[in-house]
Order: sequence, then structure tokens, then C-alpha cells
Amino acid sequence: MCARTSRLLVLFAGLCLTAAATAGPLGWAREKITGKPEAPKTGVVTARPGAVTMLANQPTRLPIDYGAPEAELPKGRSYFRRIELSQPLDEALIEVRVIAQDAGGKQRTVFKPLFYLLDDEGGVRETVDVDPLNIDIRPFQPTALVGCVKVGRLSRFLVATTEKAIGGHFESGSRSPVKAASKGGFYYSTEAVKVKLPYAATGELVLTVSPITSRRCEPATAADAKDAKSDKSAKPEKTADAKQAAAR
Repeated sequence: MCARTSRLLVLFAGLCLTAAATAGPLGWAREKITGKPEAPKTGVVTARPGAVTMLANQPTRLPIDYGAPEAELPKGRSYFRRIELSQPLDEALIEVRVIAQDAGGKQRTVFKPLFYLLDDEGGVRETVDVDPLNIDIRPFQPTALVGCVKVGRLSRFLVATTEKAIGGHFESGSRSPVKAASKGGFYYSTEAVKVKLPYAATGELVLTVSPITSRRCEPATAADAKDAKSDKSAKPEKTADAKQAAAR
């Protein structure tokens, strides 16, 4: 009798633990059904492999590496990531920060982003180049290129590059010397520099998609890149249907 009672108690405890474990997902589903929007998290979140569901105003770190899907796209073959917005926007800003990657020795490379805006059927509706890209060099932070574009209705898009860009490079104009105090109270200064960063087939970005009414498309370092230019030497451009890539 005691052994049977013990087994019943263990079974009851197991049922309680199962109910507790499912409370989180059920609560999440209830919020989705009632239409309560998910709030952006503080800081930058890192996207998982595969298609990415992105919240408005949520900075998202987006690696595009050799593990990403690859396809023939309208502007040539490229590794890419597919982005789905949690809620479509009638007009949007796409802010991008391209993090320079260590390529061995003192060399760093960057990914030149291109956005393929998709229609409801998954075809390419519009191709948007991020131009200009501006250099952002600060102490204690990785070198980056920043840019911002305004687009119309946006619900899904691909982030890719072009075959034409790979092998070229970003070249900044001469950057003025900087002398200032950092947020941590450290005083720093930089000399005038001119930066040349090769474009690579892979890289890492931080994307933020926002309603056009909530933010302005003005990268903070625009003044540093008045003379920025890109190398025009490149491979021949290819064209192809991107619907297969959009469906991944």
C-alpha cells in the first residue's frame, strides 16, 4: 500500500512539473492570439541560423558566413540571409552597421550589403543598395561601416552582396583628427587616417528596421565620409531568378 501511494505521489509531481513547463509557451501563444506585440529587448540580439524574424526597433546581429544559404540572385551569386518582419511596415528605415572582420595579420574585410525586397509571392520586388557607407572608427570599438536606407512597404527581404563588389574595396576620405573623452571618462585622441577595407563574400552586420516616423535616416558618422568611394573594378554581373532563394 505504501509503495502504491509513493508511485501516485511521484506521478502527481510529474504532472505538476509538466504543467509548469508548458506554462511559458502557452502564455506566449496566448499573447500572440490576443495581439499583444512583443517588445524589443535592450541592446543587440544575435540572430540564429536560418530565416530571421525581426522586431521593429530591435538591433539584430546578423552573421553571413559560409554556413548561410547561397544562391544565384539578380545581381550575382551570393551568401544571403532572409529577414521576416514580425509586423509589416508601410514605410521603413533599414539601418546597417557592417562590422570589419579580421582577415589575418593586420588586414580587415567588410561585407557590402544589398537588400532584395520581396513581394507576397517571394519574388524580388526591388533591389536596394546601401549608399553611401560611412566609416565609423572609435577607440575600444571595432571598426565599422554604417549606412541607412528608406524603403516603402516592407515585410520580408534578403540581405546579400554582389559578385561585382567582391574583390573591390571601401576607401574612406581622410578622416580629421579626433580628441575627446569617452563615456567611461578616458581621454583619447586619433590621428588623421585614410582607411581601405576589401569587400568579402562573408561578414557580419547589425541591422535595425524601424517605422519611418520613429527615426531619421542620418548615420552618426556621415561627416566622416564626404569623400568615401568604392573601387569599381569587378567581375561581370550575372542575373538570375531569386524566387528559389527567397523561399528558403
